[in-house]
Amino acid sequence: AGYNDNWWTKVNAMIALEQDLSELVTQGLKAAVKFSFDSDAWNQILRSGSPHTWYATGRDEIGNLLYNEMNMGSNTLGYTSYANGTRALYIEGQVNYNRTFGNHNLNGLLLYNQREYQEAVGSSIGALPYRSQGLAARVAYSYNDRYFIEGNFGYNGSENFAPGKRFGFFPSVALGWMVSNEPFFLNNVSPSIMDSFKLKVSLGQSGNDQIGGGRRFVYLPTIVGSQGANWGKSNTWTDGVAVGEVANGEVSWETSTKLNVGMETRIFDALRLQVDWFYEKRKGIFVQRKSVPDYAGVSTMPWSNVGEMSNKGIDLTLEYDKTFHNGFFLSLRGTFTYARNKQINDDQPDYIDTYRNRNGQKYNQQYGLVALGLFQSQEEIDNSPSQFGVDYLRPGDIKYKDINGDGVIDTSDEVPIGYSDVPEIVYGAGISMSWKGFDFSLFFQGIGRTTFFLGGSYFPFNYPNSGRTAFLADQADKYFDSDKQNFDAELPLLYAEGWHGSNYVASTWWQRSGAYVRLKNAELGYTLPKNFTRKMLVKSVRFFLAGTNLLTFAPDVKLWDPEIGSTDGRGYPLMKTVNLGLNINF
Repeated sequence: AGYNDNWWTKVNAMIALEQDLSELVTQGLKAAVKFSFDSDAWNQILRSGSPHTWYATGRDEIGNLLYNEMNMGSNTLGYTSYANGTRALYIEGQVNYNRTFGNHNLNGLLLYNQREYQEAVGSSIGALPYRSQGLAARVAYSYNDRYFIEGNFGYNGSENFAPGKRFGFFPSVALGWMVSNEPFFLNNVSPSIMDSFKLKVSLGQSGNDQIGGGRRFVYLPTIVGSQGANWGKSNTWTDGVAVGEVANGEVSWETSTKLNVGMETRIFDALRLQVDWFYEKRKGIFVQRKSVPDYAGVSTMPWSNVGEMSNKGIDLTLEYDKTFHNGFFLSLRGTFTYARNKQINDDQPDYIDTYRNRNGQKYNQQYGLVALGLFQSQEEIDNSPSQFGVDYLRPGDIKYKDINGDGVIDTSDEVPIGYSDVPEIVYGAGISMSWKGFDFSLFFQGIGRTTFFLGGSYFPFNYPNSGRTAFLADQADKYFDSDKQNFDAELPLLYAEGWHGSNYVASTWWQRSGAYVRLKNAELGYTLPKNFTRKMLVKSVRFFLAGTNLLTFAPDVKLWDPEIGSTDGRGYPLMKTVNLGLNINF
């Protein structure tokens, strides 16, 4: 009994002032200041009470109910209040300069910003304000729309780091050359063949202070409870304390250095191509140390800026737009990205078998055993290395490769196999066309060079799923049958008890490609002629038939949607939709 009263208060306010200083100081000079305040608060008042309750235990000899009093209840309502919210303050000041001197163009920016953000949360550390400030500058120069140079820097500060480590300097420079504006190009290349060609290169750094690890103020230690002792004549137990997270006064910004080389061109007055090659090196990634030995005496492994990764690849964009003499319009779009990352260092010591090292591999590279097929005879089992100590191997079980040659198949034989669950290739392509009121469009998207492991309820009779699932109907004729001697079966020998530790470990047997191509959108439409819609007193009328997620081509994933990222198909798939509609504009 009672009532609950809630209310929310949201405020978003901004004040900005801009002044043109062209007449006061110099032409092209402007200054601006900005201040914003955001607040989002929630309040609750809860007044509640308990009723007077009785419990019926039976009836007397004349049929009246007998009661036991269970709760006296309350005559007044109790009071409880709750509150939560966030607020943010932001200040920005900038000076802009933009001026042209004949064939020379010069522009620049100097900007200062400061932000404070606070949450009313239960944690004493989390409720402290988050503060950051920074200074940024940009200078850009171009000559005759042919040569371009731009320099930037950011000098940013964060409260996450110790004094002396809070500010980071991040410069960048970019160069561009519009080759198609050069006299030798204009005199030798017809605009109908190529009317635009540009080369560009950039090199720069950026910083990240959101280093993760679930901690703020890493430069300060934390204190945790520890084992205690009995003290004094009364032998009273007293809890102890210890250092939890070790202070790291050297932690600072994670930095990213990126090089980009590219070109842009347009040919035949219709086809535009953009190609960019990039290389990125990230240093100072905040990771938990793995090389600190146990005898160092720390209760929690410390975090530090020792992680390194690299990433390189290529971006392609292709666009084609053409209107033909008969009014037919054709448009093509295509994008392609290939990115290969490499984990350089995460402070993990070398394995005894160095081929198991994670450093030097892709981030989240998948590891597993190399499957050689199915055992075909007991003699082959007897002459092969033992597998995980299993002594009940039979023909039809999976046979694995002994990588280190020690005569035993175990985790020491796991090697990098396949890729990671992050695709290295992402692409998309679309086509649209129109003619005499009709229009038609298609858009495809896809990924490649990514793998995953089958698992979970995909494994027949797999504990702990036995009792809830037997096996998928699709698998009925795909398991090994000793009567058929089908050693090319897709599934190994089935066991009535379900789980078989040797057959269901991560290996190439269960690894599948996550690559797919999807027809994401398709649409067919017809727009009525203008002379007809004028009589209807409307601007336009269009009928359309549209579909989403209509077709998917995935060579290794047949039973479920590959985009849900499932190992066994459990998960809600993307919906396939078809719409028939009418658009009327008045």
